[in-house]
Amino acid sequence: MSRGGNVSVLLRDLFASELGELRHEPTAKRVRAELGGLTVVDSLRAELVWEPRRVVPTYAVPVEDVDGELVASSAPAPDETGKPVGFAIPDVTDLPVLDPRVPFGVRSTDGDPVDVHAAGRMVAGFRPGDPDLAGYVVLDFDAFDRWLEEDDVV
Repeated sequence: MSRGGNVSVLLRDLFASELGELRHEPTAKRVRAELGGLTVVDSLRAELVWEPRRVVPTYAVPVEDVDGELVASSAPAPDETGKPVGFAIPDVTDLPVLDPRVPFGVRSTDGDPVDVHAAGRMVAGFRPGDPDLAGYVVLDFDAFDRWLEEDDVV
């Protein structure tokens, strides 16, 4: 993005201006995930996805790149107390941010929670309602035993 001239932008301002949006970025890397020593995710079309207010992305892959069954989630919805969930970063934003301490099951965008049954286990996933991510499932990074980008363990 060209701003012309010698105008600079503080990264925190750019970050804060989009924090309330669902953001995604394709990765050119082959992404794989394992459960119990079996590869259950293998994708050349992975996206990094930041839900609104999340500061760390997680992977989303096309449903067909998951070697398992996706079914509607059986997990109870997180307790909704009406109190804002998240943590303050006052010099960046007034929005409470969702950092890695906030569980994967806490949603900040529309979509459908799913259970991914693979390799004899069940892990959480989420199908965002955004049309740009139709056909993708966001996966709970911490629920998998191992992730690889190309041949490097993440």
